[in-house]
Amino acid sequence: MLFAGEYHFFDYKYNIKGYAGQDAGTAQTIFLIVSVALLVLLLSLMRKIPEEKARRIVGRLGIFLAVFYVTKTTWESWYDIARGDGFNTGILPLDMCSMIMPAGILTGYGRGRIRQMAAAWVSIGGIVGGVATMVQLSAFRYYPILTFGAFYSMIWHFLMVFMGALLCVTASRRPDIRTVLEGYRFHLLFSVPVIPVDYLFGFNFMFYREMSSLPLLSGLDAVLAQRHLTFLTPVLMLIVYFALFCLIAAATALIWSLGRTGLRRTDRGKPVTAGHRG
Repeated sequence: MLFAGEYHFFDYKYNIKGYAGQDAGTAQTIFLIVSVALLVLLLSLMRKIPEEKARRIVGRLGIFLAVFYVTKTTWESWYDIARGDGFNTGILPLDMCSMIMPAGILTGYGRGRIRQMAAAWVSIGGIVGGVATMVQLSAFRYYPILTFGAFYSMIWHFLMVFMGALLCVTASRRPDIRTVLEGYRFHLLFSVPVIPVDYLFGFNFMFYREMSSLPLLSGLDAVLAQRHLTFLTPVLMLIVYFALFCLIAAATALIWSLGRTGLRRTDRGKPVTAGHRG
């Protein structure tokens, strides 16, 4: 059952009385089912568009996400100021999911090497961040499904996966180690500067200071602390990110190959039209 309390769509989390994550299980299931169905539908319809057009679409979505982010930040900050809660560090664009904004815009409108790096990051890093969050959307702990706070998170992370998947299915070449390295270089360019910010101000953006909220790595913080090796946390996270990039690249390469094989079988035997004669 979904939460049935009295609240408005734009209510802030602290103003929704009686909500303590009741929607989390049901909302998560609905979100995943709708997201998978929509991804399959959209990618099936758009799989044959030119790669350059796909990049322009990603660029426009990057601009949309930047405007969406400013809108959400303004909305959230207004409530924080009105409540006297002070500055909310969560609005800073220093986490992995925030990287989709510059990466998307540079994919669509950048030039040269930086554009290639950004596109590689979107096609791998965007999927890593999007999928990791979609599987367990934390927004449902604070917001019922029919609120702006929940919609923002659902739309944001769905688009992260969609943008990356769109580049993969329309790419002229299969993702390979070069794609991984290009995407990872972009990741380093935007994420490594976050490390001193985390340590200077006690933040934990990109999990560079603590890994306790990551399910498979939660016990490592205690182990490192016992051995006085907590300074290695950023190094370990950089290794984890690279491993995830390799994993996603391998998965998308397999899907890319299967998709290309399917397209060849579908096109086999079709008559050649006047506009497509060799």
